[in-house]
Amino acid sequence: MGRLGSVFLVCLALVGPVGPARATDADTLTVATMWEALPLSMTARRSRFFNESEILDTLVKLDFEMNLIPGLATKWEQTGPTDWVFSLREGVRFHDGSRLDAQAVKASFERLLALLPFAPAQLDIAGIDVLAPLSVRIRTNEPFAGLPNQLTDAFTGVYGQASFDATGAFVQPVGTGPYRFVSYDKQDRTVVERFDGYWGPPPTIRRVVFRSIPDHNTRTLALEAGEVDMAVNILPSDAVRLTSVPGIEVHRQPTAGLYYAVFNTRDDSPLGDVRVRRALNVIIDRADLVQYGLDGVGLPAWQFFSPVFDWVPETLPRYAVDLTEAARLLTDAGYTRSSSNWTKDGQPLTLRLLSYASRTEMQPITEAVSAMLRAAGIQVDIDLHTWGGMLTRVKQGDFDAYVVFWTPEMTGHPDLHLTPHFHSAQNLLYNGYVNGMLDDLLVKGRGLPLGTERQETYRRALTLIHEDAPIAPLVHKVAVSASSDRVEGYRIHPSGFFYNFKEVRLAAVPAD
Repeated sequence: MGRLGSVFLVCLALVGPVGPARATDADTLTVATMWEALPLSMTARRSRFFNESEILDTLVKLDFEMNLIPGLATKWEQTGPTDWVFSLREGVRFHDGSRLDAQAVKASFERLLALLPFAPAQLDIAGIDVLAPLSVRIRTNEPFAGLPNQLTDAFTGVYGQASFDATGAFVQPVGTGPYRFVSYDKQDRTVVERFDGYWGPPPTIRRVVFRSIPDHNTRTLALEAGEVDMAVNILPSDAVRLTSVPGIEVHRQPTAGLYYAVFNTRDDSPLGDVRVRRALNVIIDRADLVQYGLDGVGLPAWQFFSPVFDWVPETLPRYAVDLTEAARLLTDAGYTRSSSNWTKDGQPLTLRLLSYASRTEMQPITEAVSAMLRAAGIQVDIDLHTWGGMLTRVKQGDFDAYVVFWTPEMTGHPDLHLTPHFHSAQNLLYNGYVNGMLDDLLVKGRGLPLGTERQETYRRALTLIHEDAPIAPLVHKVAVSASSDRVEGYRIHPSGFFYNFKEVRLAAVPAD
């Protein structure tokens, strides 16, 4: 068993005694979600609902150890530096009854490349060729060894022709997955039903209802009241409390997610000085952040990638709390400790820290980081927004730092996060960070297969990020969900974006 499996066993769900709260429909699973499921948009949350609900299938999938396994493609082979050939399953049908073949895959990828603004950079596809009815070749612009991993991402799900109208606009998701889209009620619920023509083992649950309950407390209360069968992304405090509630099962699993602070590296911010960025990284006590800010639900992030996953070397440098070193760095940067504050040219060191409250852990993490910096003599002005409001400020460069969540290991390959966010040509962090040597390493890493050279390339890249400190890794996410005890066989997938409800069963509801 690998490290991921070992940690999973440690984090097994805690089960309380059977209680009275029950959902009433014996054939329907009702799930309370933090984000609204938006089935009529391809761009919402990078199309992840289609993967969570399994309306769409991807060519390649990830198992519960984050290993690549067949999806709609039964096998794949790199036939040249920029060429990949995928062999497709036989007998697969879309929800409208049409057949899946190489032409359908080609058409789907061409549409998503045209409709999704982030897709061309993520996939780097130069062209798609139909080689045979069930064989397709994908050509990339540059060598991209991580393409099969990238094709596990939800936005690469294969859409049937019926998903689009005569003008090519997206109208509804028609896929090949075990569940088909049924209905959507805005800001309320999305319903999917079992697709009896599914190519794999059929689900036991006939219908899944995704209820949008963005308020974290209300989502948990709905579970306790028996209004829903499951609540996802519950508060850390509720994760602790619910372990003793009868009839409730709490599920925990380290996932491919990271909470981190992004630093504005431009000259007009105090954090344009690398010494100040490094100082912040050794002031923040990640262990205390998890223990006291998150009730122990999380893993301290002393380095960028979680130690649960083994895709990067174990010899990477990591941060440690060192207030003496922080004082030295700030002094070297021209700051003086005056009374309880650090000042420069008579002005206190003050940081504008942005964040958003829609994620369960975001606000307590932001407040805990702010408290640690203030205790070390750095003034912090917190500015909470919606996700969209914060992103607008970030794109304008109107921040010194912001706290954000991302899933850097979601596809089982380090490139997904490193290139889009740290390569200067993309810089999706919008923080002005540029390092030409890092750019070269990231381009090189994209073309390397598993092996010593790839490990060394990413070790050097991550070391540069550590030294330049454009971010402060804070917490590796431990996902927490809770369900009634009628839900059987549920596991949290370590990618953080796959429910796998086709393998979940519902126990019979006892008569009153």
